[in-house]
Amino acid sequence: MSQVVYITLEQPTPNHIEYILKSQTDWIHPHLIESVDPVKGRQIRASEHIPKGTCVLIDHPYAIIPVVDDPATNDDLICSNPACNRRSPRHSGRFSCSNSCIADVAWCSSACRDADKARHDFECTWLKRYADPIRKKWGEYDFGMLWVIVRLLASRHTEPEPQKDNVVPTSQRLKRGWAGIESLCGSVDTWPHEQVRSWTTLLKKYLQNSPVLPHGFSSDQVLHLVCQEEANSFGLYPRETGIFPPPQPAVDRGEQFAAAVYPTAAMANHSCVPNMTHKPDEDGRMIFTASRDILPGQECCISYFDLTKYTDLASRREHLRKSFKFTCQCDRCTSEEPVEENDDWTSMPMMDL
Repeated sequence: MSQVVYITLEQPTPNHIEYILKSQTDWIHPHLIESVDPVKGRQIRASEHIPKGTCVLIDHPYAIIPVVDDPATNDDLICSNPACNRRSPRHSGRFSCSNSCIADVAWCSSACRDADKARHDFECTWLKRYADPIRKKWGEYDFGMLWVIVRLLASRHTEPEPQKDNVVPTSQRLKRGWAGIESLCGSVDTWPHEQVRSWTTLLKKYLQNSPVLPHGFSSDQVLHLVCQEEANSFGLYPRETGIFPPPQPAVDRGEQFAAAVYPTAAMANHSCVPNMTHKPDEDGRMIFTASRDILPGQECCISYFDLTKYTDLASRREHLRKSFKFTCQCDRCTSEEPVEENDDWTSMPMMDL
């Protein structure tokens, strides 16, 4: 995994931001710190003023899968090399798996295919054996969830041992790599019993430690990983998420083309009036940008959904309860709550008893 580089950013000039995007694989603004809220859990805050337009975070996915219809012909299919993740249009020439596992796996070049051999070897037999049966019996969503888990395990399997040199001071460091994945929120207590039972059935059938998938984890560890992934994964869309207020006329964020888990980006909590937007770049890195000035001590929040899709309080809260298992209490939601009228019994006329 790449080393996180901390850079002092004086002003968010366009040239400086462009330099950061082009020169850094992962990047964390030096004024970004981790804290813990008794209700929300882990969160990220600004230790000092972060001006509007500043690049706040660049995070490379630890695991990513394509999410497209008809992958064999879809121009939005991404390269399977996790160091690349670029779109692989049909006309540019794709390189398929020599074992013909699934059409969703393709590389943009022979160099990417060769560089990705060790990681893909880990998942290839599993994909060839289980992809079609899972899709036919359980559907695309459950297949995608299981494949993300397999790719998390594949990345863990091929992750190099951390070097003791170039250690970032503890006061500045946010956990990266597998250590970051282990730190993600989510457990069996987070989800309804019926959901956990359904996942357990899937894991016993498809994700057991075996020669097909030699991950070395216990069933409970894999189940815990599923609970973490489902609470923290990102959908990747071509346009920004979290522009507030939405532009008029409204422009949505487009069609999802991938799903990924990010070790650091997953720490950002939700607000229906976020102070950061997020958008993947052409390499699959998630880019957080301050959408307004973020003052010292303020939490740095994103929107978990497309703000052009859920506009009123009821629909926003229902979507968040259904998809993310919490009731939003952000400033916008609490300000839009109806005022409860208290009955003033002293003003009622006396009644004959």
